Amino acid sequence: MNLNQVSPLLSPQQIGELASNLDAIHTRAIKAIQRLQSDIDARKAEIANRWKSAGIDAADKARFAQSETVAAVRQIKDNSAKELDKLLKDAGAPHAQLVSQREFYSSPAKVLARAALGDPKRTEYLHQLAYAGPAELGHMAQVAVATQNIPLASALLSLLDRMPSKDRPVGPAELAAAMKLDDYLKVQEYIKLGDARLQGILVAIRTWNQGKSNPLNTVQLALREQAIDRGLIGGGDE
Repeated sequence: MNLNQVSPLLSPQQIGELASNLDAIHTRAIKAIQRLQSDIDARKAEIANRWKSAGIDAADKARFAQSETVAAVRQIKDNSAKELDKLLKDAGAPHAQLVSQREFYSSPAKVLARAALGDPKRTEYLHQLAYAGPAELGHMAQVAVATQNIPLASALLSLLDRMPSKDRPVGPAELAAAMKLDDYLKVQEYIKLGDARLQGILVAIRTWNQGKSNPLNTVQLALREQAIDRGLIGGGDE
């Protein structure tokens, strides 16, 4: 573990704000590309109508119109590069911060371990249960889960972690998972949302630049979206 490269620890609320920021940038990117596509459609229609009434051979009309259309599309795409690059850069910073939080929220046990730091109740429970045996600790684990007593669960996590694995009435990871900690669960969904939104921006810009979509990318984005638990964090920008 390299403590010189540890990122600042953010609260679930701050992580949610990062995800919300990415959600908003994604919306801006989609709207920008829709606007640009409308510009292309308008230019194509204008060019087609203009050459339709030209007094030249039909084959020449089609050839000249096609050439002008290609040039117009290229110009619009070239002019859009700076705007789209900025949107991508704007999304990169909050996503990097979001990703940096994975190490702090990678397991329920990590979240539970720091959930009641500084809470006198946690210290009190540690003293009370310092000499408790496996049977008592096992029952107290049941009580902690049944009552959602986070200071008690956090104290038990410390005590269980010190015990030899063969003597534990319940594993620390099992206890932490059973607590269904709101902070842990929400952060997982915020990170999923942030990942989905950055990927959505990348795919939208790539599709715009290439002029066609990749069905595999579309399916992958849909799967990412389906994996987000909206019941925990609310709706997105879809």
